[in-house]
Amino acid sequence: MADGCYIEGAVENCVLFRSVRVKKGATLKNCVLMQDAVVGVDTTLQYVVSDKYVAFSDGIALSGSNGLPLIVPKGKNI
Repeated sequence: MADGCYIEGAVENCVLFRSVRVKKGATLKNCVLMQDAVVGVDTTLQYVVSDKYVAFSDGIALSGSNGLPLIVPKGKNI
C-alpha cells in the first residue's frame, strides 16, 4: 500500500499504488490497483488488475481467476 491511500473497506493480499480510495463496505482480494483508482461503496473485486484513474461504481462485483485476472484499462469507469 502506497502513501495517500484511503481505505474504509477490507483489503486482502493486494497491491495498491498511490492515492487509491476504497470506500465503505468494499472488499478487495488478490488485486492490483494503480494510481488514483476508486472503488465504490459495497463493491467486491477479486483477481482484478486496473491501470491508473479507474473508477468502480457502487455495488458491483467483478472477478477474474488466479490464472486469468480481469484487466481494466486506463481511465475506465465501470
